[in-house]
Amino acid sequence: MSNSAPGVIIEFAQVGAYVKVSAFHEESMTEVSIVGDPRETEAVLKATVLKKLLFVMRKSEKKTLEESGKVKKQRGIIV
Repeated sequence: MSNSAPGVIIEFAQVGAYVKVSAFHEESMTEVSIVGDPRETEAVLKATVLKKLLFVMRKSEKKTLEESGKVKKQRGIIV
């Protein structure tokens, strides 16, 4: 296990021909995981799992705001 950000636990597990990388945010109790190439650097795998964790946390926050009525639900993406 390794810490790369405050309150985030990152774990690497070699599983056969791949590496499973899990990230757990302690405060929000959010956990995500990715499967990566074991030949990839640890830094790249960490960056990828942290990017996914941030995405999931933002998505969850947006959903919570929409449910509370503070943010209006919209369709599509404005470009």
